[in-house]
Amino acid sequence: MVKVTSYYLMIVLLLVSCLFVVEHVYAQSSANNSNDIDGIYISDMRDIYQIKQINNTVWILGTEDSGNGQGTIVNIFSGTLDKSNNRITGEWISNPLFNNTVGGNISFDLLIGDSKENITINTISSTTESNNIYPLNMLTKYNPAIHDPLKVYVSIENILINIPRSPTSDKLYIGLSGQKNDDNPLTATKYLGFRADGSNITADLRIGPFLLDNKNDTLKVYILGVDKEDGTTPFTLTSIRDTLIQLMEQSYNVTDLVQGINIIRSLTPALIPTGCNGIVFMDKFEFLSESLRNLTISSNGKDIQEKTYTGTTSPPGCGPPSQYVVKLSITAFI
Repeated sequence: MVKVTSYYLMIVLLLVSCLFVVEHVYAQSSANNSNDIDGIYISDMRDIYQIKQINNTVWILGTEDSGNGQGTIVNIFSGTLDKSNNRITGEWISNPLFNNTVGGNISFDLLIGDSKENITINTISSTTESNNIYPLNMLTKYNPAIHDPLKVYVSIENILINIPRSPTSDKLYIGLSGQKNDDNPLTATKYLGFRADGSNITADLRIGPFLLDNKNDTLKVYILGVDKEDGTTPFTLTSIRDTLIQLMEQSYNVTDLVQGINIIRSLTPALIPTGCNGIVFMDKFEFLSESLRNLTISSNGKDIQEKTYTGTTSPPGCGPPSQYVVKLSITAFI
């Protein structure tokens, strides 16, 4: 058994040597390569792959994190890049040290974007009748903007008051909260004072950072604006903060303003007393890590959510239903 294991270990070491001890040959032949696909790639299963190209020969070494920061070899591919530079064909084998080693033939489509750093490799299909399946569908060349953990800040950037809730102006308080998965929520509140119709307010209220390092991470965000003329500022801001934290519980699911008002009255009755006081905007946003990454990448690192909120009917003697336009932004930092 020791001899067999040693034999397999020699095979792995030989294959790895073929991948990495090629610098001299590669330096001599690189001038003849129209495309160079060398580098680190991330699979659709989030495993790390190393690709080495020598002329038209391509080696692919698949690894996975063993939990201690060291990569474990899980499969090895050797194949040939065709003359058109858009297809790789060859054979793969899982780690030969495993007792249940499998392998087979496989082909890949090679897609190279305008930038040679933008490279995608897609599996086509097995060219044999074997049931052995290559353990990925796609490889993407490593790009920090795509593959590093996503760090985002959430901000209420701007508030435009088209119509106040009170007759002439609202005494405005705002709040913002965010929660990654089931972590403790982050909250921020601000007193904006008396604001009349036509006010275009730079709110500058921000929370974060939220570090989203898994494609299944979620981010839940609440925004809240209140017109409240009677009551002290510290008490009101504390009440908004406590309410936003409680709203993060799974049992609360705000889908419209009326429902939100009823929930808040059950949580913090003193936040919305009688008179012209009331909520002027409220909303809930939920994002998946991957959708946030796509949103921020497609908009140069910053996604804007701008919505118009029409309030509920005010009591007699107050103004008409309010109308606020709120600009929420999500900014990614690499």
